[in-house]
Amino acid sequence: KYRDAQNKVANDPKGSKLAAYADALEGGDAEKGRSLFLNNAAVYCQRCHKLDGQGGDVGPQLNGLAADPEKTRNYLLEAVVHPNAKIAKGYDTVILLLNDDTTVSGVVKAEDKKQLRLVTPENKELVIAADDIQRRRTGPSAMPDDLHKKLSRRELRDLVEFLASLKEPPKK
Repeated sequence: KYRDAQNKVANDPKGSKLAAYADALEGGDAEKGRSLFLNNAAVYCQRCHKLDGQGGDVGPQLNGLAADPEKTRNYLLEAVVHPNAKIAKGYDTVILLLNDDTTVSGVVKAEDKKQLRLVTPENKELVIAADDIQRRRTGPSAMPDDLHKKLSRRELRDLVEFLASLKEPPKK
């Protein structure tokens, strides 16, 4: 299985970045991955991601994630170990310098000519008047880039297996 996973990574254009994690692509336990997602305080995925209607809005909703053919196991692994490689559409981070010289950052949830509504990495919603913004730039992913270092290799494999199992859309 490990050799098959290495071949999968090697055939991916970004394979070299993921080669060190090839063992996490296959063979995990989805139930253990679900438990890790819901209960592991070190990574606390649900602070930022919604699953079954529960969780934060900083990151994408995860129900139905694996139904998208572009969300391969390589994509899911890369999202955890290299979150800045591909930021999900609509979840780009902005960094704002305000007129009072304070800086705020978060994911834009709504914007018009008068104001901008964003969600901070702490999952707090801020509404900022457009006139209060001095400068704006794009920032890195809100997902910590060292998250995978808080997981054992087995846990990383279980998490990928769990994410790969999320084919059903959210329940209404």
